[in-house]
Amino acid sequence: MNTNMFLFRRATLAVALVLLSDPVRISAQQAVQPETNPPPMPSEELPAGSQILASGPVHEAFAKPVSLEPQDPIVVPKQPPANLSEMPPSEKPDGDGIVWVPGYWAWDADRNDFIWVSGCWRNTPPQTYWVPGHWLQIGNGWEWLSGFWKPIAAQPQQEIEYLPAPPETVESQPSEQPPQPDQIWVPDCWYWIQDQYVRRHGYWITQHVGWTWVPAHYVWTPRGYLFCPGLWDHDLDNRGVLFTPAYFPPEARVLAGFVFCPSICVDLDMLRQNLFCYPRYRHYFFGDYYDDSYRSFGIYPWFQCQTSHTWYDPLFVYDRWHCQRTEPHWAENQSREFEERRSNRDLRPGRTYTELQAQTARLPLNRRSERPLVQSVKSYASSQSTPIKFERISTVERQQLAVKATDVRTLRDQRNRWEAPTVQSAAGTAAITRHPVVATETRQVSEHAATAPDVRSTPRPVLEARQPEVVRPQSIRVTRPEREYIPNPPRAVGPAESRYIAKEPPNHPAEERSRIESNPGRGSSGADSQRNSRR
Repeated sequence: MNTNMFLFRRATLAVALVLLSDPVRISAQQAVQPETNPPPMPSEELPAGSQILASGPVHEAFAKPVSLEPQDPIVVPKQPPANLSEMPPSEKPDGDGIVWVPGYWAWDADRNDFIWVSGCWRNTPPQTYWVPGHWLQIGNGWEWLSGFWKPIAAQPQQEIEYLPAPPETVESQPSEQPPQPDQIWVPDCWYWIQDQYVRRHGYWITQHVGWTWVPAHYVWTPRGYLFCPGLWDHDLDNRGVLFTPAYFPPEARVLAGFVFCPSICVDLDMLRQNLFCYPRYRHYFFGDYYDDSYRSFGIYPWFQCQTSHTWYDPLFVYDRWHCQRTEPHWAENQSREFEERRSNRDLRPGRTYTELQAQTARLPLNRRSERPLVQSVKSYASSQSTPIKFERISTVERQQLAVKATDVRTLRDQRNRWEAPTVQSAAGTAAITRHPVVATETRQVSEHAATAPDVRSTPRPVLEARQPEVVRPQSIRVTRPEREYIPNPPRAVGPAESRYIAKEPPNHPAEERSRIESNPGRGSSGADSQRNSRR
């Protein structure tokens, strides 16, 4: 017994000496702490009734069309759910300029319910920050107010300015061909300068490889109009990673401890082949929206911006310019391929990820190598055709990014308070009555479909054909500019690395605001100026 005790003490002393001689091992052991929050639920184990979609809205921070004319707004009859807990995936595009923009709820008229627009990895436009959109209660419904990229001001304090209603756009398209092959047309805009609106005429701008020009435009709110200056944004292939929307049944949206991690992303090259524009909602859509009823409803193929000038499509304008040398009939081919898919349902992509996988499995072996519209982000990151580089980040880094994304949601809540109607006027009530509620524009799905959201074998409800109404500008509260200040100024980040383009954007066009400010008297009479007193 004494011998055994001696040996035990000797072994204990030896272990203690080893540990004391290796303080690095001790500190490493002490540094390993259990994670405060549980990891996200694997996408394969989503709550019952949930679906990963292969169609729906494109996250508006990733890309959005520019509305050139007032559009009849979408007012939905249901209150949007509370935001989901969301964590970015482990696969992150490489570069300091990549940020995680959280997701939000969007209205799906097919389901007569909300779907979740997943967050996205975004290579931000240089020296900008994202001001998120939000749902605002107006009368008996909820209306979506768009988000936008805003340049970071030179002063430490950032502000958002609400302006009186600008005059109607007079001119949208040029009457002549571009003076040079590398030039594109920038439409008219109005600037608020020295207590009046001054018209900035349309002009030609030289296009640059890898950079898309987003023209100046306005975002309507009940309080006033928000001016979004023109800016250079990355072309589609260098914007980051776009993830697919998802449907969650009502009981899953309030499930305790549920954290959603997007894992299925959109192939950006295939996105172009199935891309649509919904100017009224100020969103791009992708997937199967080929039926004629969608066009009557206001969802158009993206190339229709050439003939329907109610919106400006920065993505189409850039791709048409970029392809014109190697594929002169690129725009015509877009229209031809659309007509092929419109007339042949078998050529259209599936509406859910599960349906798309089954569709791929039915293809002949010689066609299964074709790139799918959506795929797992792990496959996308490892593909040689992906135009961006990826890095793998730890769970701790992902949690930190998820926490940082709360700044975006805080700004969203602030916008909701700043822009909420104070008193519903008679004119405002009439406007809401005039704007049809989306739910009434669809033939209702069956009661069984509402409780069992698996629509793989169920066709989409057909949208009722409805002629566009004459839209009048919506009333706003401000008659003079009003400002709100953002308490937490955003941090400017450098652009991410790219395989193809220079890191620095082209120079800001001289035709923009700097030129007008240098000559504020320009257009002080006639068609070039509209004083605020006339609004």
